[in-house]
Amino acid sequence: MNESTRRLSRRGFLKVTGAAGGFAALAMAGCAAPASAPSAAPAEEAAAPDVAAQNPITILINQSPWFPGFSAMVDKYVETTGNQVTLDVTPFEGMPDKTRNALQSDESEYDAIAITEQNIAFFYSSGLLLPITDIDPEYELDPDLISYGDAAFWDFETNTPSPDGTLLGIPINGNIQLYYYRADIFEEHGLKPPMTFDEMATIAEELYDPPNMFGNANRVNPIWWEFSSYCNSFGAPHVARLDDGTWQIGYELPEAREAIDMWLTLGRNWAPDNYADLGQGDLIALMSSGRLAQVHMVGAAAPNFYDPDQSVVGGKMGAAVVPGSTADRRMPTSGIWVMSFAGNLPIERAQAGLEFVKWLTPKEQQIEYALAGAIPTSQGAYEALADDETLGWWTSAFAESSPYIVPEPRIPQIPQIRDSVMTRMAQMYVDEITVDEGIDMLTSEIRTIMEDAGYTVA
Repeated sequence: MNESTRRLSRRGFLKVTGAAGGFAALAMAGCAAPASAPSAAPAEEAAAPDVAAQNPITILINQSPWFPGFSAMVDKYVETTGNQVTLDVTPFEGMPDKTRNALQSDESEYDAIAITEQNIAFFYSSGLLLPITDIDPEYELDPDLISYGDAAFWDFETNTPSPDGTLLGIPINGNIQLYYYRADIFEEHGLKPPMTFDEMATIAEELYDPPNMFGNANRVNPIWWEFSSYCNSFGAPHVARLDDGTWQIGYELPEAREAIDMWLTLGRNWAPDNYADLGQGDLIALMSSGRLAQVHMVGAAAPNFYDPDQSVVGGKMGAAVVPGSTADRRMPTSGIWVMSFAGNLPIERAQAGLEFVKWLTPKEQQIEYALAGAIPTSQGAYEALADDETLGWWTSAFAESSPYIVPEPRIPQIPQIRDSVMTRMAQMYVDEITVDEGIDMLTSEIRTIMEDAGYTVA
């Protein structure tokens, strides 16, 4: 068995995480400007799951746009159960180091730890997390939880997610990408939300009226998460495991050129002059100020667009499934968070942490979670809120998107691959290198990363 299919040793784990450039450089998929909690009507009151008295717990959680919703549910848990919870609220960039330190200490200071999708492969493959069925042998994921590409499970033989793998994390934030558009302008022009990138380009050209209205813009700072949907949709994922166990580099396929060309076209032709500098916050500001007709971006941005303190487009927005290369190849990328438990925890501490997560994840609690401003992981919660007067315009899009979700690649080497993609795509974006040169560089760099890690590359 080669290095790519072994559980990482403690030393190996340090080596791999160090190679990621100190996780602080990773791009945050679910970043968005904070927004006030929605003022939707409360959901029908449902009985909370029974929870026995537990020891006080401490949770490591990220500072994020959805944190206020999470915090509100923690307050409810404390109020309704009497069990005490302390939150260590940490900026995104500091989460991996705190997690690593907790996992490698004699005993973790945290009874539960939130892990972002970008780091699932690192921490799952480390062997330093406690399998959830070791905490509670009878525990099963709520069947209403969305799978997100088997994000809860890890197969240590293939070093990839698998429904037959070990249960290591429970999804607690269901962030994915959505397609946003100005519903009022679309209605005025007789337009429907596009199902393909080509239709998206046609709309961008029709509605482009600078400087008052831009037809489309892409997040360029950094180029990774949204661009992954283009690669997947055109059939050239960054890396993919083939049926025979070997790995394929998507940039070696002709479809990669199609994905890149479409990304460049939609990101440059009908965007503001500073298209090469746009970050997620810039896109939110453009849409919130009424100067952007459509955009493909993080689902967690939705609350920003109906917050009257931040937006002039409240009540004018629509959301839909992210378009694809064809209508049947729409592939929004997920950017979720799971809750996991350190392997160095005494079992009674892990049990107390798990009880909170078991309380949080049923549909009834997830509906309240959404109303508090967070992003649920329950399909039933999205469907129940699809007709909600305040939230329905985006919760319905989440519900519709679930069958199309494709996760980010989940192998321990993804941070290095991501660095290569972000660097070369940024150079192509400003014509510092040609697309052909960029593809050659990406192919060579990613092949080296994979082969150095022991993968067999086709």
